[in-house]
This record gives sequence, C-alpha cells and structure tokens, in this order.
Amino acid sequence: MYQRFKTNILVRDKRVEEMKSAGIVVDYKKLNQADYIRALRKKVIEEAQEVAEEENRDKLVYELADLREVVQALTNALEITDSEISEAQEKKREKAGGFTQKYFTNFVVIENDNPIIEYYLQRPNKYPKIK
Repeated sequence: MYQRFKTNILVRDKRVEEMKSAGIVVDYKKLNQADYIRALRKKVIEEAQEVAEEENRDKLVYELADLREVVQALTNALEITDSEISEAQEKKREKAGGFTQKYFTNFVVIENDNPIIEYYLQRPNKYPKIK
C-alpha cells in the first residue's frame, strides 16, 4: 500500500535524486523558461511565508538562505544584475527611507478628493476599507 501526495512545487536541483534514493516515486518534469520563471515567482512567496512563520533563529537563517537562493535564481533567469537591484534599492531608500525607524501603520484616513486615494482603492486586498 502507498499514498500519493500532490506537490506542484519547484525543488532544488538535487532533491529529485535524493527522493528517488529514499525510495520515493517522483513524478516530475523539467520546466521551460516561462514556466520556470512563474514557478520561481511562486517559490518566492512560499519561502517568504516560511521566513514569516519561523521563530527559531537557527532555522530562520536556513529559511532566509532559501529565500535568497530563490531570489537569486529569479534574478538570474530574468537577467537582472545585482547592481540593478542595488541601484533600485538605493533610489527607493533615498525616496522613501529604509526600515530602521520601525514604523508600523495601523490605518490611514484619506479625503475622497485626495489623488492618493486611488492607490488604496486599486488595491482592496492589500488595503481593505474599514469603518
């Protein structure tokens, strides 16, 4: 008797052989570039969620390493250089700052005629209206 588990995830290069060596039957395929990029984008979310949930410092270091590995693979696949990212990071930091002040907003109140309200209205899943 056996059990099957749906995975539908991008795995590290050596994982398929490791699973086979452990007696696991693995149904897998090699992705084309477009599907690979989609899978990497999904994997960023998966790894970020694991970072968000991990409380143990040592395990968190490994989760951050996973996240960094996926981000690096995605940037390589999209031919984005580290210098492009560093430049964009610096521009963003100059314009909006970093995260050193530890500010956390609970809600905002915006007048209906303020043009910035469109930003919030166009993102109802991120910024739901409250009363």
